[in-house]
Amino acid sequence: MRPTDDVPGTTVTAVREALSHEGSVGVVAADAEVAGVRQALTAAGLDPAGPDELGARVTLVPATLAKGLEYDHVVAVEPAAVAEAEERGAHRLYVVLTRAVSRLDIVHARPLPF
Repeated sequence: MRPTDDVPGTTVTAVREALSHEGSVGVVAADAEVAGVRQALTAAGLDPAGPDELGARVTLVPATLAKGLEYDHVVAVEPAAVAEAEERGAHRLYVVLTRAVSRLDIVHARPLPF
C-alpha cells in the first residue's frame, strides 16, 4: 500500500521500483484517470504501452479492459475511483486487484473502499 498526497508522483515511483524486478508491469486506473496517469508516466520518461501492445515492459490499462490480463507486477491507481466508476465497481476493483502474478502496489490518496 502506498498512501500519498501525490498520486501521480507516487505512481511513477512505484513503476520505477517495479522495473527493478524482472517481468511485466501493468498500471491499472479508472478509465477517467488513464489520461492523467499516462501524462505522469510519459513526463517521467516511462512511456507506457496500451493494453493491445503485446510484450511491453510497462502497460497502462483502463480498469474496464483489465479482465483477462495478467502482469508480473501491478500498480493499481486510486482504487476508490475504480469502485465508484460504475454500478458494479466493487466487482471491477476485484478484477483489477487480481491481475498481479507476483507483486501488487496500491497507490491511493483517498480512503480505500470497504
